[in-house]
Amino acid sequence: CVADGTDLATEKLSRVLLSDPGMGVIRHADAGYDLAIEVADKRGVRLPMREQ
Repeated sequence: CVADGTDLATEKLSRVLLSDPGMGVIRHADAGYDLAIEVADKRGVRLPMREQ
């Protein structure tokens, strides 16, 4: 994806910039890091592994 100002590029870039950090929070929460769990709760990040 090239950030060329088109609507398509904006949509793709937005997804990547949101999804990648979110996955980092999920991985750290899954590893048991309290701060990551707190951030996920505050930001509304769903943690399926904790929904048991």
